[in-house]
Amino acid sequence: MIRVTKSKRIIEVARKKVITGHLNDSLPVVAKKMVDSWVSTVLIEENGKPVGIVTDGIIFRLIAKGRNPMDYVAKDVMVSPVQTIHMNTPISQAEDEFLKSKVSRLAVIDDEGKLVGIVSQKDVDRFAAYSYAERLVHHRHEVLD
Repeated sequence: MIRVTKSKRIIEVARKKVITGHLNDSLPVVAKKMVDSWVSTVLIEENGKPVGIVTDGIIFRLIAKGRNPMDYVAKDVMVSPVQTIHMNTPISQAEDEFLKSKVSRLAVIDDEGKLVGIVSQKDVDRFAAYSYAERLVHHRHEVLD
């Protein structure tokens, strides 16, 4: 993993358009939200705060076990509690949080705990790679000048 040295905040790399659902949404409704929005994750909210997460992998495992998704609602299968990170957290701390929590997505919250975005390990890794490349190019220009 490439470490991030810039002090950017997590909200700067988080996706602000988050697909959300409700505790009693049927799994077909959750799956339709995923398909319609081209995402693999739906965050389940209650009063604007993230309380669970449903991923396509959860639905796939349910089907693979021979269970009918039509028989379930989001609260039956969601991962809860959701791992969260404050929107002003430095990206370097997010890297540590991903390692510690062993999740691939974090819900981004504001001071009131309200959902304002979602960030994935890939988002943070991509930012780290771009930052590293930017530093290399900048350093190369300094050496050549």
